[in-house]
Amino acid sequence: MVDRTKFLDGSGKRVVLQLFKEFARVDVKFKPVYTLQEWKEVFLDCRDPSEYSVAMALLGDWDHWLEVRNHPIIKPHIDKWHSELEVKLRSEAIQQMKAHAKQPGGTAAAKWLADKGYAQEGAKKPVGRPKKEEEVLPPSAGRIAGDMARLGIVVGGKK
Repeated sequence: MVDRTKFLDGSGKRVVLQLFKEFARVDVKFKPVYTLQEWKEVFLDCRDPSEYSVAMALLGDWDHWLEVRNHPIIKPHIDKWHSELEVKLRSEAIQQMKAHAKQPGGTAAAKWLADKGYAQEGAKKPVGRPKKEEEVLPPSAGRIAGDMARLGIVVGGKK
């Protein structure tokens, strides 16, 4: 359990930027607790794309995490870590599939690797028969001319 009181300033308010040595100001009495590099290491070690376990490990408070995470200076760093985490998790999954493919009964895993299933960016092929797409055709010129004649509309001044 994290001692959340060490992330509060003298008046009991949550500290955001002052948590980090990189953003420490000498005129503020709060002593920084972390570096961005330490946060990145914890973020990647938790392996949690939802960020909840990271929030609990670092701050012990989801609301405080959201304040820090969404701060305009911090957000680009965490977004970058998030994309690195996705690649890390995908890499670990591929390693697991490779190990499973070598085991008896690992035919599906071997096929997935051979078909480069890992390269598909979440775009799954739809299952079942392809749907017939409706085409909206423009009305034909002959039909338009017939409608105009029936309605008595004259084009070009002649009837």
